[in-house]
Amino acid sequence: MNSPSNSFKQKFITSLPLLIISMLCVLSLSFVNNITKEKIISNKEKAALAIINDVIPLDYDNDLFADKIELVMPDGTRSTTVYRARLGNQPVAVGLMPVTTKGYNGNIDLLIGISYEGLLTGVKILQHNETEGFGEQAHQDKSNWLQKFNNFSLIKQKEQWAIKKDGGKFDQLSGATITSRSIINSVYKTLKFYTENRDIFIYTNSANFNNSQLEN
Repeated sequence: MNSPSNSFKQKFITSLPLLIISMLCVLSLSFVNNITKEKIISNKEKAALAIINDVIPLDYDNDLFADKIELVMPDGTRSTTVYRARLGNQPVAVGLMPVTTKGYNGNIDLLIGISYEGLLTGVKILQHNETEGFGEQAHQDKSNWLQKFNNFSLIKQKEQWAIKKDGGKFDQLSGATITSRSIINSVYKTLKFYTENRDIFIYTNSANFNNSQLEN
């Protein structure tokens, strides 16, 4: 007759292959999950980088995803990531994403590129809910309206940040006055916010960043 200890040993030996297989499965799943997670993050960064490069058409040699800070824009509605481009450790430009403004049918998320000197280098719409054929005409895939912002600055265009019917520089999108005004106003405020806080935008260590340092 087997003793209790012998019986336990036999059961353990019998179940050992199953335990080993189970452990290997868990380790394999964990390994695959980590690889998949890293690949997803890498793919997201590549997609984001392609978009950012569209609004920062300048040479830079740093890793944008390692050189960024989070801040809250003056309206306080949403956190915005500032990607900082440098060449030879010298500041080149920033890309802000997303900058959120109110359209006729809801929020419009923008990506805005600004050179170190304070010139707009590009504006893109990331997401919107505007009506087909009207407000959606602001989107870069529908028209070149957003390209009008390129090379604008606070110095060069002091009183022209408005649609033409309001005495400004910009054409009004057909049937989309609210959308036109909203995007223009948001880009202007973002550029002003950057210009007034440029050194903090560019040189602040992300680990020590305090949004209260910024001038609103």
